[in-house]
Amino acid sequence: MPMVASDQDLPKSLNTVTKQVKWAKKLVSEHLGSAAKHVDKPPMQGMFSRTLFVTLADASEVVVQFRTEPLDIDAFKIAKGALGSFVPESRSLNSQELESEGAWAYSFARMPGKMWLDGVAGRGAEGRIAVNKSLGRVFSKGYLAPNSNEAVRTKLRPHLDAVLASTLEEILPYKATLDHFVNNLNELATLPLWVAHYDLNDVNVLIDENCDVTALIDWELSTPLPFGAGFGRIHTLAGEYDQGEFWMPEEFEVAERGFWEELFSTMPENIRRILEKRINLVQDAVILGTLLDCFFLENGKVGFSQVTLQALPKLLTYKIPFIRGLEPPYKESK
Repeated sequence: MPMVASDQDLPKSLNTVTKQVKWAKKLVSEHLGSAAKHVDKPPMQGMFSRTLFVTLADASEVVVQFRTEPLDIDAFKIAKGALGSFVPESRSLNSQELESEGAWAYSFARMPGKMWLDGVAGRGAEGRIAVNKSLGRVFSKGYLAPNSNEAVRTKLRPHLDAVLASTLEEILPYKATLDHFVNNLNELATLPLWVAHYDLNDVNVLIDENCDVTALIDWELSTPLPFGAGFGRIHTLAGEYDQGEFWMPEEFEVAERGFWEELFSTMPENIRRILEKRINLVQDAVILGTLLDCFFLENGKVGFSQVTLQALPKLLTYKIPFIRGLEPPYKESK
């Protein structure tokens, strides 16, 4: 996905804020049937778009984004179909003129809440625990289908094959583990298909003053996965990286267990029973998600996260609470 690091990365018709505001007003009028009453810049721009907050004449608010590549909004629609009000409404703001210049426009409902990054400021352990528990409740609604055959065939297998075919030296220590997952993909395909967020982090999670999740945003590149494979970031939901080092704050296990307990206890009972019978497969799916989050595949090319790679030997020893019982979440290094 092409980066948009500044206004100058957009075509000439959009390469200033003034031009973007003009186009935003024009497009919301044409596609949303309402005049733009007020336009603001957001406190933080994303890496792949220029964004504006637009207040419409009826006082509703939308987010308008300009991109240099078409966006698959089906990912938003699939997530919204399962998670409901936690995912913004989305639509294309089609413009032949912009598209002929290599730009595409989209609108999303502006969602309530603050970014997790800002909303937990000063809340410490209490905030981290509350957000993790709330995330578990949100994702408990993520059931999509009884099996994951299509996701395994079109997403996981090509991703694993690409990683194994890569010449990156960083992959070599994990080749046997990757081969194991390739050989067991048919089993993972028996897990229910679940909503998964490609970039679940403290910017894309919005929360209220009680640290309850109000919205999950930025679903681009997201795709449904076998249950558990989308939770490979549990390490950084309950813990974090500090100057490249992964560490577990004192409240790590309370937050991490809280996520899993809320996830399972608030999902439909019939689905929970199925997953409890396949809990070892769920464990495998989480570890696979951790691996593929480190060795990502974008635009057909394999890359890796240097920060995650440094912590990967430890992260791969992770056991979910239903497997480890009262043992620590990670094995101690010798």
